[in-house]
Amino acid sequence: MELRQLHYFIAIAETEHFGRASTSLRIAQPALSRQMQLLEAELGIDLFERLPRGVRLTPAGRVFLDQTREVKAQLARAVAAARSAAAGTGGRLRLGLIEVAAWQGLLPETIRRFRAEFPQVELALSAMSSPAQLAAIQGGTLDAGFLYNPPDDPALGQLALGFHRMILAVPSGAPFAARTGVRLADLEGQDMIGFRRGASPRLSDDLTAALRGAGVTPRRIAETESEADILALVNAGLGMAFVNENQRHRPPPGVRFLPVTDMEVRLHLALVWHRGTPSPARDRLAELTQAMAREGACGADGEIL
Repeated sequence: MELRQLHYFIAIAETEHFGRASTSLRIAQPALSRQMQLLEAELGIDLFERLPRGVRLTPAGRVFLDQTREVKAQLARAVAAARSAAAGTGGRLRLGLIEVAAWQGLLPETIRRFRAEFPQVELALSAMSSPAQLAAIQGGTLDAGFLYNPPDDPALGQLALGFHRMILAVPSGAPFAARTGVRLADLEGQDMIGFRRGASPRLSDDLTAALRGAGVTPRRIAETESEADILALVNAGLGMAFVNENQRHRPPPGVRFLPVTDMEVRLHLALVWHRGTPSPARDRLAELTQAMAREGACGADGEIL
């Protein structure tokens, strides 16, 4: 059975006449008749009653007409969906993000605008750490990700989007909580909670270098893999910690945030993807994100690297 035979069948059924159908289809009537004979032979049923002046559907033919119309409609939807996906205006986009980066600024604004401009794209969002996103992008389970401090890897495409500074989280009952800011030297001997290096190697190394450069050796009392865990410990009064400045948009009740006036450790935000994995919808997202970054949101650079 061929699709053209179904197309021919629908035309004959709707006109109830081989001659009129052949004219509308621009196919010779004998050839049209032959195709219907082949279709009926393959199905093993009569689709039409041959009348002196035209044809009429048999009961089986009426059922077949209903079903072939649905097949035709489904095929049209499939063609439209495929073309939309190829153009980047449809299909599915699997996107990773850092939760704290999505609270305010460029990232949430970009997602909102993308959904408004490309409503036919199914956007599957996953909140994941930067290392987990990189593994998913390289493994093909994410099409792209908004993440911090991407590696210099020629296999990865990157769109630099700016940075978030690190600030100090202190228990609200601690003496430091009354200050408006601190210097690195103030942290000498203080109880500090930090990241495990494997959770964010570049950040861990940058913070260690900043403290060493200031000649400061705080007491490391705990290490965790997430800022949520770090802030829970700070909130419990166990110590202080360096955290992303975006945490100020959702502060725990027992935590104060202070700038570290002589420290410039930053988390560099980027949209990252694998160059070997094509995705028109991702390309649309990158174009939109770049345009919004160049508008100045989040101090962004907006340069594809």
